[in-house]
Amino acid sequence: MEKKDDLSGIETIIGYHFFERQHLIRALTHPAYANELIQKNRICLTQDAYSTLGDAVLKTSLILFLMEKGLQDKGTITQAKEQLEDNRSLAKIGRRMKIKRFIRLGRGEKDLWQSGEDTILADTMEAIIGAIYLDSDAGLGVVRQCIGTWFEPELARIKREELPKKKIKPPLSSTSRRARPR
Repeated sequence: MEKKDDLSGIETIIGYHFFERQHLIRALTHPAYANELIQKNRICLTQDAYSTLGDAVLKTSLILFLMEKGLQDKGTITQAKEQLEDNRSLAKIGRRMKIKRFIRLGRGEKDLWQSGEDTILADTMEAIIGAIYLDSDAGLGVVRQCIGTWFEPELARIKREELPKKKIKPPLSSTSRRARPR
């Protein structure tokens, strides 16, 4: 179990104080760490489910942010969202927030870091998002506020697309109007 100070430190970094710290602990628990405890006949839940939930919440939040910036075309939104949410981008944010020291990896962590640091950081970021979502009683507004802060530099680089002008259709002439069925 982490020291209370360690959890307070990451809460300060992410800008959210957990009501139920078990959510945070689970979000920080990599499957490799859990496997070590399971081998010792101890129960330990991993970040996997939280990461899946956090991925969905992140996608939704990013789409909303992009729409607020004026992006309205499906293809443009999808392209911008995919760039923001890829493992490299999430890992970069995780590094900037310095979350690495809080992740529970276990004894084999050196090998894990060398082979998949971006994936570990990205999964943990998504798991933290999922944990905040659950801890805030499924409050999308609360977690969006955190995501907005974390992604601020990346979102600032997204340019408002030039919105296409609406094509105005000419009114139908009286001869081309169809009669309404009665």
